[in-house]
Amino acid sequence: MESTGITQLAAQYVNNTNRSIFLTGKAGTGKTTFLKHIVETTYKNTVVAAPTGIAAINARGVTLHSLFQLPFGTFIPENVDFQDSYSQLNTPQSVLSNLQMHRTKRNMLQEMELLIIDEVSMLRADLLDCIDVVLRHVRRNRNEPFGGVQMLFIGDLLQLPPVVKESEWQWISKYYKSAFFFEALALKDQPPINIELDKVYRQSNADFIGILNHLRNNELTNNDIAVLNSHYNTQFDPKPDEGYIHITTHNRIADKVNKQELDKLPGIAQNIEAVVKGDFDERIYPIEKNMSLKVDAQVMFIKNDASGEKRFFNGKIGKIKTIDKNNKLITVECNDDNQKIELEPHIWENTRYKLNETTNQIEEIVKGTFEHFPIRLAWAITVHKSQGLTFQKAIMDLSQCFAPGQMYVALSRLTSLEGLVLSKPIASLDFNTDNAILDFISRKKDVETLHETIVNDAREFHGLYINRAFNFEQLIRNLGYHLASYSKVVNRSSKQKHLEWARSLVEKSRPLKEVGDKFCAQAKRIISGTPYLEGLYERVTKAKGYFEPEFKSLIAEVEKHINYVKESKGIKAYLKELSEVRNEFHHRVLEMSKVQLLLEAAQKKEDFTKAKLYASEAYKEKFTGLPLGRKKKIKEDKPSTKEASLKLFHEGLSINDIAERRNLVHTTIEGHLSHYVKEGVIPVDRLISNEKLKDILAIIEAIDSISFSAIKEKLGNKYSYGEIKITLAHHAFSNPVNDTTE
Repeated sequence: MESTGITQLAAQYVNNTNRSIFLTGKAGTGKTTFLKHIVETTYKNTVVAAPTGIAAINARGVTLHSLFQLPFGTFIPENVDFQDSYSQLNTPQSVLSNLQMHRTKRNMLQEMELLIIDEVSMLRADLLDCIDVVLRHVRRNRNEPFGGVQMLFIGDLLQLPPVVKESEWQWISKYYKSAFFFEALALKDQPPINIELDKVYRQSNADFIGILNHLRNNELTNNDIAVLNSHYNTQFDPKPDEGYIHITTHNRIADKVNKQELDKLPGIAQNIEAVVKGDFDERIYPIEKNMSLKVDAQVMFIKNDASGEKRFFNGKIGKIKTIDKNNKLITVECNDDNQKIELEPHIWENTRYKLNETTNQIEEIVKGTFEHFPIRLAWAITVHKSQGLTFQKAIMDLSQCFAPGQMYVALSRLTSLEGLVLSKPIASLDFNTDNAILDFISRKKDVETLHETIVNDAREFHGLYINRAFNFEQLIRNLGYHLASYSKVVNRSSKQKHLEWARSLVEKSRPLKEVGDKFCAQAKRIISGTPYLEGLYERVTKAKGYFEPEFKSLIAEVEKHINYVKESKGIKAYLKELSEVRNEFHHRVLEMSKVQLLLEAAQKKEDFTKAKLYASEAYKEKFTGLPLGRKKKIKEDKPSTKEASLKLFHEGLSINDIAERRNLVHTTIEGHLSHYVKEGVIPVDRLISNEKLKDILAIIEAIDSISFSAIKEKLGNKYSYGEIKITLAHHAFSNPVNDTTE
């Protein structure tokens, strides 16, 4: 991620405090880039969610309703006895009484440290309070907002607002001034830190940026309107190769334009259907399942080029030049660079989160996939679907905009005013920005104040993390629950024979809580002093040195007992319980290592990242079976285009030979073979020399990053994209726990 002062500050608040954060910014300031960066690098157990299915798929997360098993309807934040025909009214009592959450989901939410909610402008205050109720209950922490989970809200409040029906507003208006998320009662005493990304990457013209800012803040002047209306041209008829897109306010208009333009082209449309596997609800399809395309159809890419070669970006316009007969490859040509892009189907993943009970890390599991070409017909698109896209040329009808955010989204898609054509003039605007938004924004602290407050917030966070690692009260309580489960008659339960062993294990564990309590009190005194980091790190290191052997001894004792009883009959459930006890002890060792690494990084004023956490000895020894971070894939039903390239490679053909045989460019073949390097199928030295491999790996280590663009920037033109791609694949294979290239 390209770093600026404000993005670094935002990342520090995420990684070094437990404060809730609202990250905002105008269109094109890099909010999505920041989200991806945090997910890839933070050491915290993180879950990404969004208010809608489409937003969740785009953010590579899940919906809030599915994550927390929330009921649909209106939530009111008090337990009232209502006698009303309005059936979709929920209270804290009704939500919790109907909450049927599996143990594995509860465990995952208990270990969640950071919840990122994307597109938060659409999140209603009552829904956020409902989430708060669930988290406090599941995490057994009723005294802290969201049960102690750090919240990162991302979005632009001046874009798409939450949807509230009149019948719903009659209820929630009794509790909230407005429907926006920041009105939630859970945020009343501890409002989020408000951080605004201020550098616009999409536009560079100061006058255009000024107009967008005026529109965003409801300060559009008559001169601004005059400048925009100077682009009004009712007679404008773009040439087919100019690459203009119509941006409209309604789906029916966009669909009509696209159909009319497609019908004008000669030939019969080729219907291409998405391949859907596993669990992928049609309500969250990223594009239409069935797509009708023709050669010379104007299309728009809806994803950035995942190869790192930047051949296309989200919103780039081009024309289809070829469609192969098997619907496996489409060639698109773009006017701005006359580049022919060979495009294969893209796979969107419907993910879920689960807790790896061995490593205590939250992992993504792929439940279903949607495979289709990442393009859509692009003679026209709605304002809503254009959100997040970038266009160089557009024809807009903004006369039916019903909110300032809608007009702002539309205009801010453009890189410059030169590419704007208005099909209808803009009249004087009579809508206003919600006063609740303006009031919330006005409470934003300046950057200097944020830099000052983060010092105390980090100090408080260090105390929180130490208490989490060295306070063993919950551990002893859980062991007590385990001991209490030995409650049957001996001759009716194989487990009951081992009551004395369990009692002995609990007795050996109790003294650790007493020592842990004393250490937590000592750490609290150290933290209250100034400076404190050096002394605190030293004490934590010594404490870890004392507790770790004790816990490892307990782990060995449980494992010995497991080996002793595992040959007995009827003890399957008992073995699972013993495994959970062992994991409790393992978890404590991992948590102590984590807090030590955190304080070490803070003392050295370095970033503590996921890569450093997973590289530590305590974590390395726990990664067995499926590597952490690697997603389980839906099984392929038929040979893929990658497999065709692999087959030819095994037959002895070179990359160039395979490209010629398959009528593809060599970079596509490099991508195919890189996949198999990453899987360990192809030895890396068959594709790249050892000398080049060492050079590229040295750069990866030096910059401590696997960012394609960052590596390429350091290497210059000495190495090709393909060589870097192959090396990254080898690096991912060699370091599976650090792999974020999926």
